Amino acid sequence: MSGTYVIDRQEHAGKLILMVISSLAAVLVIAGLVYATGTSARHQAALAAAGCEPSLFISGFPCTTEQMIASQYQAIATPATQQLNTAMAAYAVNEGHNLAAAEAGLSAEVATEQAFDNSLAAMTFTPQNRATADALIQQATSTGNPVPSAAAIFTPQLTAIADALIQANENLAKVATEQAQSRSLTQMRSFNHRIQAASATVQTEMKLIRKALDSPPPAG
Repeated sequence: MSGTYVIDRQEHAGKLILMVISSLAAVLVIAGLVYATGTSARHQAALAAAGCEPSLFISGFPCTTEQMIASQYQAIATPATQQLNTAMAAYAVNEGHNLAAAEAGLSAEVATEQAFDNSLAAMTFTPQNRATADALIQQATSTGNPVPSAAAIFTPQLTAIADALIQANENLAKVATEQAQSRSLTQMRSFNHRIQAASATVQTEMKLIRKALDSPPPAG
């Protein structure tokens, strides 16, 4: 009987230990969930305080700020605007007397507009651009370098505005391409009113994106 009693005591103790371990594990799981929830809330507060774009944030890596996005846009828009002004000035000087030179100005204008569109498209919020930004951020983090400006891409909301700007610019480039194919200066100048209307649409979209970025107009 004493042996049976000892065995019963041992089985009871074993069950009790298992119950205690199970209860402790459950408590730890709940505590972990509570901590994770609190960490997430604190993390979101830190992002907001730093001006980070949540859509671009990767856990454990630096975030992309609105300032980075605005700076990257300016780095694209400023030289494009300057080149476009030069091309338009070349056309204006030659539209009255030199068909070949006026055509060259228009061709330079189209090339600038297409390059600007390509650079702007690289900043839009797409799966491919997001993957590129993630890779750049990871590389910068692993090497201890600052996050490069090329990692800055638009939020989905900004992307909608950028897409409208790209579409307007593509329309302007299309009209300018047709204008450059004119066989006479008179025919070429007949496109001027269409160019002005298309340019006005582009300027409107650029104002919208600058307002969304709270960014000043490009120099020039």
